[in-house]
Amino acid sequence: MKKGYSAVLFGTILLFLFPYIVTLFVSGSISEEPEKIRESGKLIVRKGAYGTEEVDLEEYAVGVAASQIPGTYEKEAVKVQLILARTYLCKAMGEAERLEEAELSCTYLDRAGREKEWGKEYGAIEEKFEAAAAETAGMVIRFEGGLADAMFHRASAGMTRDGGEAFPYLKGVDGSRDVDMEDYVTIREYSEAELAGAITGIRGQSLGAGEALGLQIVSRDSAGYVTRVMAGTEEYTGEELAAALSLPSPAFSVSQTEKGLKFVVKGSGHGYGVSQWGANKMALEGKDAQTILNYYFQNITVEIPGQEMPQAG
Repeated sequence: MKKGYSAVLFGTILLFLFPYIVTLFVSGSISEEPEKIRESGKLIVRKGAYGTEEVDLEEYAVGVAASQIPGTYEKEAVKVQLILARTYLCKAMGEAERLEEAELSCTYLDRAGREKEWGKEYGAIEEKFEAAAAETAGMVIRFEGGLADAMFHRASAGMTRDGGEAFPYLKGVDGSRDVDMEDYVTIREYSEAELAGAITGIRGQSLGAGEALGLQIVSRDSAGYVTRVMAGTEEYTGEELAAALSLPSPAFSVSQTEKGLKFVVKGSGHGYGVSQWGANKMALEGKDAQTILNYYFQNITVEIPGQEMPQAG
């Protein structure tokens, strides 16, 4: 009787442990379930063709980061992007518990969108993003107590830009890791008519014959980005002209050609804050998200709910 009971008990335990034994046999270790994304209680309200949906800020941050950084990037680089996305969302929400999606100036990829974007790699990349979100839950960037402007760009022109008095935590740092990015240098040529049309589209200035070809760079900042451009009788920022001509960056030089003007452009994006390409290179070198953030942002604190991570010296 006792012997029979023991056999039944042993069989029951063996049946219960069978999946774990198989896992141990195949992989050599028992894997744990991935940590789930923690809910913040703050909600983003999305309105679509099929009604209204409320998405927790932590889950929403995953969709924002997924729309901003390549899914193939290293986990620590993804963690950096998630902290940036969360900081932006928290700053946009302020003390509110709910915010309409229409009030945000960022893009969002829901799960269906991420599956379409990442294709056959969706499962592995989604797992990486969700693990990164769980590991950085609640983390935001602060400067002197307030939430920082979480700026980032695809790749610098060789150095990131100084934020000046407006953004004292943005100091130009070496961006030489960016120079091996594919399409780091972009060359575009525009005819006089194309230039005149683009410039007219900025603020309505009508350029006479030859004026567009007389475009001149007036000044650059210390990182090599164009800050002021003269065309006709008006002055424009480098960002305005880059946007009008669909240039990838305001770090450009100009020369005349038979067609019109040739623009040689370095990097991608405005050049302020985190370089995503550089962050991924740092992650490949073994740097963690905290180290990467303290490289691109000066004198900031990465805040964790309930404690603060010490800033780099």
